[in-house]
Order: sequence, then structure tokens, then C-alpha cells
Amino acid sequence: MRERLLSLYAWAREMAHHPVKILWLSLAGAAVGVVLDGTAIRVWSLHRENASIQARLVAAKVRAKEMDFKIHEAQQPEFIERAARDQFDLVKEGDLVFIFADEQTSETPENTSKFSL
Repeated sequence: MRERLLSLYAWAREMAHHPVKILWLSLAGAAVGVVLDGTAIRVWSLHRENASIQARLVAAKVRAKEMDFKIHEAQQPEFIERAARDQFDLVKEGDLVFIFADEQTSETPENTSKFSL
């Protein structure tokens, strides 16, 4: 056991004269420590999560610009008029209105109104 300790001591004294080797051994030990510690895996996981969040942020910014455009358009009188016409079947004075009869319904007393024009 004593011989083993003496040989280890001799190796350490020789390594003290080679700073580049010490640097490489230190870097290797640090790399092994980072991998075994789990830090490298956590950094990689955080990097992936960051990329995902950045992509979602870009998508949200694009959607916000689209919404701003829609809000701007909705404030225009032409848009309001078109929406009223489409949603409530409103017409403007002078518009030509077409009314199509449904071919499947017949003029039976149940289908006709009590009031006629």
C-alpha cells in the first residue's frame, strides 16, 4: 500500500512540471462532472424549451398583428355596413333584391302565412 502511495506521489510531482497536461486533466474532470451531475442535460433541455417558446412568441406576434388589422378594418364604415348586410340581410335603398322560392315546399295552408300582401 505504501509503495502505491509513493508511486502516486511521484506521478503527481512529475505532472506538476507539465501544466498543459494538468489543464487537460482538469477539463476532462470538469466535463465528466458536468455530464454526471446532469447539468449538460438540463442545459440542453432548457435550450429546446427556449426555442419552442421563441417560436410560440413569433406566432403570437403575427396573430396580434392580424388582430390589429382586423380591429382597424372593423372600425371602417364600409366594413360595418357590409357586416350589417351580411349578418342581418339588410339592404340599402335602391338595391335590387332577389327572392327565390324553395321548390320543395308547396303552397299548403301550413306553409302560407295568414297575412298576404
